[in-house]
Amino acid sequence: MREWNYVLTVSRKQALEYGYKLLERPRSHLRVELNQDKSGVSVTHKGRVLTRVFLNRSGMNAAVAMSEAMAIKLPALGGSNSGLVSTGLLYRVLALSQLDFRNPTSYDLAGTLVDEAISMQRGDNTSSGV
Repeated sequence: MREWNYVLTVSRKQALEYGYKLLERPRSHLRVELNQDKSGVSVTHKGRVLTRVFLNRSGMNAAVAMSEAMAIKLPALGGSNSGLVSTGLLYRVLALSQLDFRNPTSYDLAGTLVDEAISMQRGDNTSSGV
């Protein structure tokens, strides 16, 4: 059985620090998991939390956007789903997790980030890559 205690005890700040550290070495394929527990939704790599969002309106909007960006189905409570992502795509997922959806402009930015991520998944050259 998966060890969920680590997911519950790591702070959002610590998770993001590890997530951005992971991006320092570009890779085309990283296995990540999208997990949902009673506190929120997290993205993990090799059992370590990269980012997390909480079960509130803003957090769930971010979770849906992260799920779409990674093309990984948002899991049910207590579940997890996995997939492969590049570090460039993961960068966008980390940015999505930090948006405050109480601000209406976050929806526009999220739409752009998700579109870029989908283009990256398809291998399109339509995004700027920035």
